[in-house]
Amino acid sequence: MFAGALAGCGVGPSNPTRTIKTPDGGPPVLTSTERAAKELEDERKAREMAAQPGFVSQASYLRPLDAPRPLKPFEQWTEQDAASDALGRIGPAAIPSLIETLKSPDAAVRLKGVEVLGRMGSAAEPAVPDLVRLLDDADPEVRKAAARTLGRIGPTAEAAVPALMRALFDSTPKS
Repeated sequence: MFAGALAGCGVGPSNPTRTIKTPDGGPPVLTSTERAAKELEDERKAREMAAQPGFVSQASYLRPLDAPRPLKPFEQWTEQDAASDALGRIGPAAIPSLIETLKSPDAAVRLKGVEVLGRMGSAAEPAVPDLVRLLDDADPEVRKAAARTLGRIGPTAEAAVPALMRALFDSTPKS
């Protein structure tokens, strides 16, 4: 009799053997075996999700991203905007003329030349020596633009590293 009572108490299948409908469409009532299997499955899925690389960096959670500036419609461009865009797109062929603008006595002309070179990225590498010289320019906007352009040129502007380090740690104002 004792053996007969234990016959139904063995470990059964891990999958549900029947579906029990609940009133009012609520969640199904699971047996303890079904609940344990579901918890194991949920833990496995959580581990898989944690192991996958995230698509959003942690930094975006720590600080909201700035909204991109709206593009200026072409109808609102000045002739200077159109010319600087064209020179930036022409690329290496325009570099000798742009290097000449970096030697202008007018700070606004130097600034425009630096900005156009910045649009070219690594193609503007021939201008690195002149851009390094502009890190000591009297105009602070020209100095900042030169540093930004050297960064946009990238690894091919490695000759600028000592001058950029000096600019980074030099706290005396230039005038």
